[in-house]
Order: sequence, then C-alpha cells, then structure tokens
Amino acid sequence: MNEENRETGKNWYDRNYKLMLLIPIAVFAAALAYLFVFYNANGDIFKKDVSLTGGTTITVFNDSTDISIIKNALIGQFPDIDIRGISDIRTGKQTGFSVETQQSADVLKPALETELGYTLTVQDSSVEFSGSSLSSGFYLQLMNAVSVAFILMGVVVFVIFGESKRTKLIAIMISSVAVSILFRNVNFLSYAAVLVFIVSFLWYIAAREFKKSKYKYAEIGVLAVGGIILMQKHFISMLIPSIGKASDYFIIAPLMIILVAVYIVNSVPSIAVIFAAFADILMTAAVIDIIGLRISAAGIIAFLMLIGYSVDTDILLTSRTLRSREGTINHRILGAFKTGITMTIAAIAAIGASLIVIYSFSETLKQIFGIIIIGLGFDIMNTWITNASILKWFMEANHLP
Repeated sequence: MNEENRETGKNWYDRNYKLMLLIPIAVFAAALAYLFVFYNANGDIFKKDVSLTGGTTITVFNDSTDISIIKNALIGQFPDIDIRGISDIRTGKQTGFSVETQQSADVLKPALETELGYTLTVQDSSVEFSGSSLSSGFYLQLMNAVSVAFILMGVVVFVIFGESKRTKLIAIMISSVAVSILFRNVNFLSYAAVLVFIVSFLWYIAAREFKKSKYKYAEIGVLAVGGIILMQKHFISMLIPSIGKASDYFIIAPLMIILVAVYIVNSVPSIAVIFAAFADILMTAAVIDIIGLRISAAGIIAFLMLIGYSVDTDILLTSRTLRSREGTINHRILGAFKTGITMTIAAIAAIGASLIVIYSFSETLKQIFGIIIIGLGFDIMNTWITNASILKWFMEANHLP
C-alpha cells in the first residue's frame, strides 16, 4: 500500500467502485440504443417466429435432403423463411427438417414440393398453420405476463427492503391496479388484484404513518382515482368492451412512472435490484437481436425465468449488505459475492452442459437455455458491479455501518 492509501485507508475497490459503474452504464446505453434502432427498423424489439406472428410450419421426414440447398432455393420467394434440421437424439443423424414462414400452406407447400421433386403426403410430412390474430394475441398476453412479473417483482423487493409501511401499501395498491388492467381477462388474477387493492387501502387508512402524513388527503385522492380506474375497467368495460382496452397502456405508463418514483425516493436498494434485473433483460434482448435469433413462445418464457434468476443474487447481496452488521461493508459484499457467484457459475455450467447435449435436437430447449445463459452472464456484471456499487455508495452516503 502506498503513502496515499495509508493516509486515506482506502483500497483499490474503495477508490474506484463509483468509476466501475461506468462499465454497466455504457453497456446499458449501447443496448438501449441498439434496441431503439432495431424497433424503428422492424416494428418490434424482437424478430418473432410463426408461433408469435402466425404462419405455416411444414415438417418433412427426409434424412437425405440438403437443408442449405432448399433454403437457398426458397429464400427469394419467402424472405422470412426459417429451415431447421431435425436429428435423432441418440445418433445425431438427420431425420428430417422443418420449414417456417408467415405465408399460408397453400403457397409454401407447392413451392417446397417443387424443390424436393415429389408430392408431400401425411405419411412423410406434417403441416401446421396458426392465424396471425391468434398468434399476435398470444404474444400480447406473454408480454403482459413479463410486465406483470416485473411489477410484482418490484413491489415484493420494495416490501422487503423499503422502510415506510405507508409507502409500501401505496406501492401495493398501484401495482394491484396495473396487474388488474393487464390481466383483466384472467378472472382469478384480476379479481385477486381488486381484493388486494381493497385490503391494502383499508390497512393504509388504519396505519399510524398515514395519520401523521402531511399529504394524506392528496394520497387518498390519488388512490381513490386508482380505485375508480380499477372498477371502471372491470364493470363498465364489461358492458362496453371497446372502453378500456385502447387506453390500457396510457394508464399503465404513468402508473409505472409513479411506482419507480416511489421506489427511488423511498428505497434506493430496492430500485437498484429492480434496475439490475431490468438491465439483464434489456442487454440479453439486444444480444438476441444481434445474433439474429427468432423468438418463440419458449423465448418469452425464458425471459420470465431469467427475471427469477436475476433477482436471486440481487436479493442475496442486498440482504447480506444491509441487514448484517458483521464486518465492514466490503467484507459483507465479498461474502455475498462468494455465495452468489458460486450459484451463478453452477447454473451456467449445468445449463451449458444441457445446451450442448440438446443443441441439435430441440429448438425450444436450445432457445430457453441460450437466453438464460446470456442473461446470467450479464447478471454477473449487473449484480456485482451495478448493484454492489450502488449499495456501497448508498450506505456510505448515509453513514450506515
């Protein structure tokens, strides 16, 4: 340790942890910019396969066809075509291939038969078709599920690490309104959200912190508006279905802004966990677009799983650092790092081994495992640089032991 370090008592990490935040911030900004450009060019943040856009999938059971020749022959007529080989899980030998495009079967099948040189029958092929409206509706529901997962994850983290019971109840009520709107057609979840809102509102009125608040009447007014929105979505829209759906996202957006503001003002550790998880998803989505992967329903499910994986290590870090009083802040972060990095590396190793085994046999599992591995790689950076640095900065600024 040099003379300057002896005087300040700071090691390399203490002197540079704030500067280290520039690394994830730069990666986040680059990923956000890329997704913005990609969205402007493609109308969505992903390239989707036919399970989400609608279209035709023809599976051909032929072990001698050269897939690359078929693709080169058809790509001029079907620019969005995707051809995948099917292999035997024991021998690895090709047993067939599948062809996907957004075109109808009446157009795709004759073109494929021309290139193969024979007529496809039910004995040597299968044809699946899904309508665009059904697939787009399914995609919307999956994206709503991802949004709800983030909302619930955020409010649970805030309830765990937030300090004010009053603001926790406010966050629960706002989250209930958002969940109810997004899943209005799922009766169980929708009415459960209404029940949670009512119980939280009654508990909020009875809370001691509410009675001492200078802004209690303003808060009641805002929450009452939330309750009215909730009831309108459930009862008026039942009578007139066109009411509500078009305005859903105009209501969700300000609710999300209010929630984020509540988290930032009342619990920096909570917003650090939420931001780390969001950054994992955003960066993974950018990499998927860069490598040209077409997302299926399995890919959206993988993102839901990734949210759970991401939050695990962030909660471990935050709990160990904030709630333990043994050792210095650095020692607690280091202890959490040893446990968390072991969990993450073990998960990457297990999923990576599985990916190698099934790589040629299952497109669905390959997509799920690939997305999770990419996300876990980014989670190492976002947990142990982003979240750890924000936590350390927060604790030192507030002189917490």
